[in-house]
Amino acid sequence: MSRGKTIVFIDNSNIFHGARQAGWRIDYKRLHSFLAREGPVWQTYFFASTDDALAFQQSGFYKFIRYEMRYEVFLFKLGVRTLTCATCGTQRVVPVEKGLDIALATRLLTLAANRAFDTAILVAADRDYLETVRAVKHMGMRVEIVAWWDTISPEMDAESSRSVVYLDQARAEIERLGGPDESRMDEPGPTNGGLTATVTSGG
Repeated sequence: MSRGKTIVFIDNSNIFHGARQAGWRIDYKRLHSFLAREGPVWQTYFFASTDDALAFQQSGFYKFIRYEMRYEVFLFKLGVRTLTCATCGTQRVVPVEKGLDIALATRLLTLAANRAFDTAILVAADRDYLETVRAVKHMGMRVEIVAWWDTISPEMDAESSRSVVYLDQARAEIERLGGPDESRMDEPGPTNGGLTATVTSGG
């Protein structure tokens, strides 16, 4: 079955958290090739949270995805949340995403309403996207979901227009292999303009 005109939406926190838990890093160029293995990708939209957008925009990683990969990049400032231990009362402050999932969902729905694609590949598993996925499918377009094995809910799994593609199972095709020629493709992290692991709700 032909995908037709295909776009990709990447929620970077999904990739970042999953890769950190899996213990290996993703090569974004290889990931792009993997997602395009069944047909060309017309455009990729990349959503990420950072505590310093200006510094991140000067990083090698940003320049790579924006100017070499030609991704459309959307950055959101990290908020903070104070967590209190119910047992001992100890408090700690953790970073938390603000507005990223809403922005991604809005962009996806807007493009769907304009009939701008036939298939959307959503690299995310957050249940917050569930109604967005259903709405896009109701408009007659397809949504394929790509996610880590332990991050996707049964409801999201059921809504994918084809069997969910698991990043864990694609390691041989998308893992970042060491080498000086890949130094510009460092994973997002605190040393790359403050793009850090974030805390998200849902699952």
